[in-house]
Amino acid sequence: MSATEQTKTGNLSVLLRALTWVEVLVLILAGGGLFFFPKLAAEQWPWIIAPFNGRFVGAVYLGSFVSAALMAFHGRWSPGRIVLPMIFTFTSIVLGVSLLNLDKFDFQRWQPWVWFLLYAALPLNSIYHMWLYRNRQPADAHDTPKNRGIFLLGLTAFLVLYGAALLIVPAAASAFWPWPIDAFHGQMYSVVFITSAVGCYLIARRASALEWKTLGLTLLVIGACSIIGLFLVDAIVPPEKKVNWVLSGTWAWTALMIMISGAGAAMLYYANKLQK
Repeated sequence: MSATEQTKTGNLSVLLRALTWVEVLVLILAGGGLFFFPKLAAEQWPWIIAPFNGRFVGAVYLGSFVSAALMAFHGRWSPGRIVLPMIFTFTSIVLGVSLLNLDKFDFQRWQPWVWFLLYAALPLNSIYHMWLYRNRQPADAHDTPKNRGIFLLGLTAFLVLYGAALLIVPAAASAFWPWPIDAFHGQMYSVVFITSAVGCYLIARRASALEWKTLGLTLLVIGACSIIGLFLVDAIVPPEKKVNWVLSGTWAWTALMIMISGAGAAMLYYANKLQK
């Protein structure tokens, strides 16, 4: 079946599914490595990454793994309709930040070369397929109730604004985080919020139950694993590097992650309602 014929049936192209499965493998290795085997994974990471940063990046990659795996497994435009723009947003921002911080990478090692190869290929693949499927509508889509749509648009605005702040003024925007964030990592972390905003916007008016489920699981994993990762790292770092739980900023960050995971849980609840 040609790519054009696949756009008519709602199936994803063989190329897109194949590259997505490659991405799934990379995400589970990178995310699972940083989250569950942080010392081993940190040695192979393209740049020097500290324990708190490593666990947080691991949580983000595990959440990204969920959405990419669901798209690859189902092989349909739903949930590809929301996942593909999220992949494009994520990879484009990461590539841009990486190119602006080449001094962070040691190109005498092989890992940075693989990093840039992946993050150059994935946005190109995404934008090609976004154009290819530009006229497709999700199957079994439902109009989003007005109150939920308003909430999603508000959440979209908040996530975009905070993500943009991390991208433009990373030091100031991340000053309240429980661990020190340099400008490079602050800009990298903007991708979490901007990509999540893209997903929220795309389901704010109309979406299928599978799209609600996909975004919900992604946000739930990112938020929950980020909090768990904070506790795991805090339990093993030296006293001078431990989280200061007295600071209001620490609780503000925790509340932010709870909000993200809570929004994901609410999306899962609504997805189950749609499937009944």
